[in-house]
Amino acid sequence: MSCIFCHHLEAEQIIYETKYFKLIFDIDPIQTGHLLIISKEHFNSITELSIDALHESIEVEVKIVNLLEEQLPISGVTIASNDKELMDDGTHFHVHLIPRKKHDGFWDLLDLNKENWDLKNFLDQLN
Repeated sequence: MSCIFCHHLEAEQIIYETKYFKLIFDIDPIQTGHLLIISKEHFNSITELSIDALHESIEVEVKIVNLLEEQLPISGVTIASNDKELMDDGTHFHVHLIPRKKHDGFWDLLDLNKENWDLKNFLDQLN
């Protein structure tokens, strides 16, 4: 399958660009102003980005969140990113910036099948 971020973005869709990233409006937004920060190179995970790209991604997030919060009547921004098999088919690494209002119901419909994973090894690796 062809990656839409690598091969099907039109120049007029890109509203901001840096060395490593492009910024576009989400084509199926959860809220007005829902944006995507998309890596220019095809990566399947944040873990594949270089240190320079990781730093730039945070700088871009901060810049865009500040602008959204200054320019829109919002309470804040939810930042979300999926990884590997969780991404939509035909995409690669990207970050969602979703403008939010307090009590907008964003989390109300979230209902996952919760797993009972043993987190001991995970916690041990943090120390």
